Amino acid sequence: MVAEPVQATVDTLSYYYNHTADYLSVKKHEIVESDAFDRLVDLKSYFTGNNSANSKGTSTQGWSDKSLDHFLKYKLRYISIFTIGIGIGAFYFSKPALTGNGKLSKQRRRVPKMKNGARSEVVLIFGSVTEPITRLLALDFEKRGFIVYITIQDEKDLKYIESNTITEDMNYLNLCSSQSYEMSINKFRQLLDIPVVPFPGADAHSLNLRAIVFAPSLHFQLGPVENISSASWTKLNDKLSMYFKALSSGLIALARAQNSKIILLVPNIISSLNIPYHSPESIYQNTLKNLFKCLSGELKKQNISVTQVRLGNIHVFNQNPASRSKIENIVHSEIRSWKEDMKSLYADSFSRSQYRFKPIKSTGKGSSLRDLYHLLFDLIYTKRRNPSVIYFGTGARIYDYVAKFLPETIIEFFYS
Repeated sequence: MVAEPVQATVDTLSYYYNHTADYLSVKKHEIVESDAFDRLVDLKSYFTGNNSANSKGTSTQGWSDKSLDHFLKYKLRYISIFTIGIGIGAFYFSKPALTGNGKLSKQRRRVPKMKNGARSEVVLIFGSVTEPITRLLALDFEKRGFIVYITIQDEKDLKYIESNTITEDMNYLNLCSSQSYEMSINKFRQLLDIPVVPFPGADAHSLNLRAIVFAPSLHFQLGPVENISSASWTKLNDKLSMYFKALSSGLIALARAQNSKIILLVPNIISSLNIPYHSPESIYQNTLKNLFKCLSGELKKQNISVTQVRLGNIHVFNQNPASRSKIENIVHSEIRSWKEDMKSLYADSFSRSQYRFKPIKSTGKGSSLRDLYHLLFDLIYTKRRNPSVIYFGTGARIYDYVAKFLPETIIEFFYS
């Protein structure tokens, strides 16, 4: 788990440096002869006090040649130093688990039960049940002793539940009924306040909503912006509006009343790099990150914990979707549905983009899903205040830093 982010750093930055070095080699003469460089030389002469035109030209030419030659000659040394720095950071932050003392807890992560053995701790998962990772999270929470509720967000979710039973103990909060979001959430709040008698003769108790976990969405349409239909953009907007309506219809008030943790799971690689042909995912994930960043600041003084878990590559399935054959299938299936003019304009560029970026954003190899379960449990039960942002998964932090600290022009070398 540690070696993979370091290797990702080496591969990515090596690519950047090689492209940058090639670019500098080609443009070296143009840089030296440009007007902008002459102005830079004049500024240098001002500070050094050298007003001689001849000495200026000679010294400048030697200085520029030596600097560029030295950079190109020792570029591997520079990249090594830079890579080691980021690699050490990746090593240090590669296992971000939180407990009371800030260290990875080795004890079994099980929800404490009441003295009579009854369950009282509830987790609400806000996400689509058609997403495999939503179902996996629900099963793990249930196995650890939570009473689990999953939202039903649309008719597609409802049909899935009717034909597929996750477990008999799974519960659902229907948000696509004729009732408004506010009425549905208020009904759920009343359900938590109703005294529960687990078996005859047992003392009644109320349920406690420990956390509201927003499950990630992993499937989005690919392709150029102009080839995405207006209906697809409308669906994306409707998908985002579910978050807005839920947060504005009593979900935050419910978290405040129950002293619940709010946790957002959001994929981070695509949205950090804003990879071409992934505009729906970039827009969706970046909107959620910005929304919950604002929400965290607003609720901080009310002692309501809002945490983003920004995800990198996670090993979800026992397969490698970054294999060449799988990429070819994805590319061909996407391009096949395009119009002829779109194919002629974008097909080649789209294919190259998929081959280049699929290994980066693939979930075939990455951090263990079990470690994510442990992290979520620790975030829910830690006695400390959770940070507003946590990175989990291979590449989650590195690509975020690459996007923040490397100039756009260098990142564009990777795109082109």
